[in-house]
Amino acid sequence: MDTMNTNMSSSVAAYCTDLLTISKCKELPFHNLEHTKEVVQNVKYLCAAMDINHVDTELLIVSAWFHDTGFSKTYKGHEDESKKIATKFLLELGIRNEMIENICLCIDATKMPQNPTTVLAAILCDADFFHISTPHFYYRKLLLRREWEMNCKKRTTDKKWHQLNLDFLKNVHFKTEYGKNALEVGKQENIKKVQRILEYYDE
Repeated sequence: MDTMNTNMSSSVAAYCTDLLTISKCKELPFHNLEHTKEVVQNVKYLCAAMDINHVDTELLIVSAWFHDTGFSKTYKGHEDESKKIATKFLLELGIRNEMIENICLCIDATKMPQNPTTVLAAILCDADFFHISTPHFYYRKLLLRREWEMNCKKRTTDKKWHQLNLDFLKNVHFKTEYGKNALEVGKQENIKKVQRILEYYDE
């Protein structure tokens, strides 16, 4: 099979939805099915905005569905498990190795610090961090804080948490030209908001 047809995309969506629903991923406040579905939608949005062809868009959609499935196996280093899960499932569907390798490259690029080596991998990275350019960032970071408390035993004061988020926003950069131009605007607004929150603690 040389191209990704609609049936394959549907099979991947169904498989990943089940996995993220029945595994320990369902207990994660942040890296759960809702986050994955958001990343899939972000991929579709970015691909449309960047005029990405249909085949590459489908490849990215599949990458997005699989990118956090490794959390079903482990919290630390989940990307490697995600690649294993994707490879096994896609081989069973008869997808050729070259396409699977490109999907794994995209998943691998979402490791922190992000280091995409292809245009498609850069798009998935921006889709994964799309929320930092929106007001939705504040709700999502509350969920991530809870998740870290549950799985990493990371507990911080409110002030320290806001400082961590400010540092994160300043140090994470969008990888595509579209992200650097369009999404950066919202990220800068969020930086200003977090700075104002921190000013409250200094009064």
